[in-house]
Amino acid sequence: MTTIAILGSGFGLYGYLPALAGPCGRQVVLPERYRDRLARRPELTSYADRVIWAKDEHAALQAASGVVLAQCPQRQSEWLATCLEQPGLEYLILEKPLAPSPEAARTWHTKLAASGKVVRIAYVLRFLNWVAGLRDYLRQPDSGRLAIRWQFMAHHFRNQVVTWKRDHDQGGGAIRFYGIHLIALLAEMGYSSVAEVSECEQVEEGVRRWRAVFAGPDIPNCDVEVDSCADKSRFSVVGHPGSPRSLHLEQPDPFTGGGETNRPGLPDSRVGVLARFCESAWSDPRKLQDFYRPTIELWSRLEQAVHAQRSCAA
Repeated sequence: MTTIAILGSGFGLYGYLPALAGPCGRQVVLPERYRDRLARRPELTSYADRVIWAKDEHAALQAASGVVLAQCPQRQSEWLATCLEQPGLEYLILEKPLAPSPEAARTWHTKLAASGKVVRIAYVLRFLNWVAGLRDYLRQPDSGRLAIRWQFMAHHFRNQVVTWKRDHDQGGGAIRFYGIHLIALLAEMGYSSVAEVSECEQVEEGVRRWRAVFAGPDIPNCDVEVDSCADKSRFSVVGHPGSPRSLHLEQPDPFTGGGETNRPGLPDSRVGVLARFCESAWSDPRKLQDFYRPTIELWSRLEQAVHAQRSCAA
């Protein structure tokens, strides 16, 4: 059985541990210093018998055949260098964004492709039920223009928290941390360019809100807005009138469970989709997904378009 080390005592514990030890049925290796934090999470106690304890992170990697890096982008890059030197690690399950910037992500993608290891990056929207309707819509001839809106109040804005998740340079913000989910989904579906950036709201640390139109061959343009400091939570996917088949989805967030909200004592709402994502490492024979590199390129083109729009505005 594949044994997976988890490096990351936040989402690694309350997200990936129940996904791997529960639906995926995997043995998990954790560094000893996570033990107290795990004991303080009552919703995780039922997974304790699936955990092997290791002296530290390095010992955990040596005891496993795969690893989850539930780290910030910079720390993920540091651990990736170590993981690629471990011949016993066959599976690398990585968080998004892959690196703090598109340029750094390109470099890592090249190294991962050459490594021969099975790599999965947590672009998890593709595993959600609503995405099937979007795929069907895009397969229709003469589909009308699409609009995707994701509006919410990020935890760090609501609670005035200083964190990398709000810092563009560290891989945070409305493009690199949140928007990358939609960028990856659009890249997989054939979107390859940015036709227009109509809005971009900046704060000191980086982008808080943006709106852009994506384009691709033989598919309708897609108007996307991501607002990480909105008064209300709302996620919608709408096929504009004129298409032969309508598309209208509206729910609180893309994950249908409250985004990054994690109420004490209750399982995280994203465990199910995380399990489907992790399981793809064993069920899909491809080492890397084909859309990983196009995701980086579309991400880079969006940032270039945002920069150009800001330069024109100045």
